[in-house]
Amino acid sequence: MDVYIEVTLDPLGTAERGKAVVAWYERALSGPLAELVQQEESSGVYTRTSVQQSEGSRSTRMPHLGSNRSRLNDELKKSPEWAVTEFYGEDVLGRVQCSYFPVEGEWSKFVVALQAGSSNLADAEFCTELVDFLASALRDLNPAFARIEHDVFSDWSNVEVALMRDLDESLPEDRDFLRGYAWVTVCPQELATRLGGQEAMEASGAFCRVVPLEGGGLLLQASETSSGYTDRAMEQVFEVLAPVLPGGEPRADPAHPNVRFVPRDAARAY
Repeated sequence: MDVYIEVTLDPLGTAERGKAVVAWYERALSGPLAELVQQEESSGVYTRTSVQQSEGSRSTRMPHLGSNRSRLNDELKKSPEWAVTEFYGEDVLGRVQCSYFPVEGEWSKFVVALQAGSSNLADAEFCTELVDFLASALRDLNPAFARIEHDVFSDWSNVEVALMRDLDESLPEDRDFLRGYAWVTVCPQELATRLGGQEAMEASGAFCRVVPLEGGGLLLQASETSSGYTDRAMEQVFEVLAPVLPGGEPRADPAHPNVRFVPRDAARAY
């Protein structure tokens, strides 16, 4: 897989979690994963789903998505500790996932990952559909952070990797410091206000698209396509967002070779 979409919800997110989990699944399965859903019925694409309601409880397993959608929705409404559906053939082709972060509090992680291919990542229409999906999925939420990445599949953002910030440090501060920046970054309302809001972000020239979210915050798309997110584009994003990024000297981590970041201290960049 080469596309990673992640949303973080914190205790300030106003949505009831069970409803949010159901909505994330529904939008993912009718959006970025819709073709794989159809292929499960007609070709050599298979699914496996696991849902666990609480720590220590027995997980529910479903081998076929199409015949278990109603049962899955019932499980998702209960706000499970985690739920994941994978689509696979010879390799894993896509995934939708919801889980709690393993830290104290009510932080949740919602994920969609899929195999897009280099041609799609250079296609403006395909990339717009990805961004539209994320904007739509966040419509009723108040996200603390969200991102769309290429070739990165980790709970840790680029800033957290480069500054060695543990999640139990960065999550409680997610409305004081932006957790990271990517091709598409969602900035929570508190930080968007400090940056000057939608008008300032549009005037910065760092983003081709700025979308205000109904629940609060701004979706910031750096370039028209994922493949167009060059090092120069990333540096422009960094410079605009530096006032709300945590300070420190970033360093590469061999354990995360695909993580991209600007090797500058954000505290000294403005």
